[in-house]
Amino acid sequence: MSVDGGVEQQGAGPPLPSSIWVVAWASLAGQAVLLISRGVRDDNEVSLVVSVVLGALLIGYVSGGVVRARTVRLVLAWVVLVLGLIAELLGLVSVDGAGRAALAVLSLTTTAVALAGLARFRRTDWYAWQRTKPPVDVGAPIGRLVAIGVLVGVLGGVTGAVDGGLDTPVNAANR
Repeated sequence: MSVDGGVEQQGAGPPLPSSIWVVAWASLAGQAVLLISRGVRDDNEVSLVVSVVLGALLIGYVSGGVVRARTVRLVLAWVVLVLGLIAELLGLVSVDGAGRAALAVLSLTTTAVALAGLARFRRTDWYAWQRTKPPVDVGAPIGRLVAIGVLVGVLGGVTGAVDGGLDTPVNAANR
């Protein structure tokens, strides 16, 4: 029996757990908060398009692996979420203004919810079944979850850089 309820499925296997939907929607909400707080990138068009395409492909790929309980992509998701949580906690200390503080708290909350959903996902029948590596055409369809992941990647590619971001000049003369 799974820890949380599932979503309707097709074919054999346990239902898709609601906890993975929580991860997906919390991740999308987190990217929306970042887009609101940072705005759209002001790079040239080519850089923006490349960033959007790479973000969509990378996050879509990782999302598919997370839903299919693939170890490397799960570890990558955990690392990114934990590092994000730490960065958001540290950033919360230096926030100026009530509006920025509200966005920082909202961003922190979405990351914490995504982490909690991922932890709960780990204890579901779907996860255990996916660890047996069933054929990809068996079980509940994951296309909508991956589509949300792709949208998260697109928003990540569009989102502007952090104010006062890292400035690392390269001096070719010192090589």
